[in-house]
Amino acid sequence: MQPHSSVDAARKHLTAVDPAALRHARDRLAENGIARLGFLLPYRVKRALAAEALTMLDHHQSWIAPGAEAPERHAIDLGTREVDARGQCIPQLYDCELLRHSLTTVATEPVLPCPGPERYAVRRRQHDDADSQWHWDEHAFALILVVECPPLEEGGFVQTVAHTRRDWDHSDVYRTLTRNPIQSWELHPLDLYLMRSDTTLHRVHPFAHGRRTIVGMSFASIDDLGREQTHGTAAGGLHSEVPVITKQAQ
Repeated sequence: MQPHSSVDAARKHLTAVDPAALRHARDRLAENGIARLGFLLPYRVKRALAAEALTMLDHHQSWIAPGAEAPERHAIDLGTREVDARGQCIPQLYDCELLRHSLTTVATEPVLPCPGPERYAVRRRQHDDADSQWHWDEHAFALILVVECPPLEEGGFVQTVAHTRRDWDHSDVYRTLTRNPIQSWELHPLDLYLMRSDTTLHRVHPFAHGRRTIVGMSFASIDDLGREQTHGTAAGGLHSEVPVITKQAQ
């Protein structure tokens, strides 16, 4: 599926999304800090995004400069610059105003592009290099497409603690975990979810075998933009998580 046709298909689909589905997702996000949004994009668009991500991952070794050492770990992080250089579907969908409008409806506040250079990423974690530590993200919203994930019995599911205070100095994480309910979410390839990632403490549960691959898009709130303008904070997108214990990806 060509990139332009993928985005056109997404736009056409988004104009016809059932308002009742958006209201249901809005209620789930407000309640749990996470909402499944598989209905928001047609299967063929999610498949095209996943295929683009897998193609980039399959070829990433050839992008390493001659003479440079390849990373020792299996983990792969392709940031916005790499995705822009070699992908089309992911950047074009990120810039789709109809998508942000739907996300705004679910979030009940403006969901805005991040102003910094790291807006989206393709990430892969193998079972032996997967971080599993709890964290908050720098920006308010994370839209995640699951490309690959282990079966439930192997782990690799998402865990969340909603309505928590982002702990900038890391001092209150264990108290947060012991005084609030932890929810767990089974996910499958091509699942799509939105997380209020600055106030939802979250992690990926450790997994024993296999790998987990995602396309992640980071979006800002009005408060995020105001804070960056006031304090000159770098907009780090998906690479600027608040590292509570370590910097685990969604």
